[in-house]
Amino acid sequence: MARNASMKLLHWNILHGGGARRMPEIGLALVELQPDFILLSEYRTSIGGQLRGILADHGLVHQASTNPPKGKNGLLAACRSPFKVVSTPPRHDSPTRWLDMHLPEEDLFLTGVHIPDDSKPTARASFWLAMVELARVRAQGNHVFFGDFNTGRHYEDEPGATFTCTRHLGTVCTLGYGDAFRALHPKAREWTWLPPPGWNISPAKTGVSSGFRIDSALVSGALLPRLREARYEHFLREAGVSDHSAMIVCLDLETARTEKSQDFVQKTAIF
Repeated sequence: MARNASMKLLHWNILHGGGARRMPEIGLALVELQPDFILLSEYRTSIGGQLRGILADHGLVHQASTNPPKGKNGLLAACRSPFKVVSTPPRHDSPTRWLDMHLPEEDLFLTGVHIPDDSKPTARASFWLAMVELARVRAQGNHVFFGDFNTGRHYEDEPGATFTCTRHLGTVCTLGYGDAFRALHPKAREWTWLPPPGWNISPAKTGVSSGFRIDSALVSGALLPRLREARYEHFLREAGVSDHSAMIVCLDLETARTEKSQDFVQKTAIF
């Protein structure tokens, strides 16, 4: 990748592994969007080999997954340039939902996450605590938290005030991280997931039958000036390919690795 080249990141929750019927549409969509890096949540190994082959055939040959047990959800990362998994979180109950990576050619750390929802409050809280701890270490470097956060800001990313763990989200932001979408679209309201019919949530809390923006990216302060695009592909959700919209983030990155960045990698690989 050339110096100052734009890097296109994509995250998408593909709903229980995609399934045999939806897998061709998922593969086609990923190829057509032409990202440089892909993070898929709710990836499943039972059918994931087909998808991994499609991505590799289109240049995303560097891959890693969290290897979820059969029938369980995990994460898959695929990239055009080499990367390595550099750490595991010090504490949380959902190891298949965390994939922390370093891309040496881009001097970039990417932490892919699928944070548990409110049905698993203990795992959810410990997951956020791990993110806060990592953010304290990585705040001065090039770092992105990327994925399905299952939370957001009250009255901004949801109609009401039902989200939990918003305090932890706020803590990460006080360390210098910025919400990529909100940084470029401060007044926009877009939903990445809508409740299914009959979902048992009080309209008094959620407003009308609106949705939630739970798929997001938190970008470290050093990277915020290099943020060029943050948007959602809602057509994928609207067409029923998944129940989530895909998120795209574009960054301008330099590939030269200085002695300072080498030291930073060594200090933050394990936290």
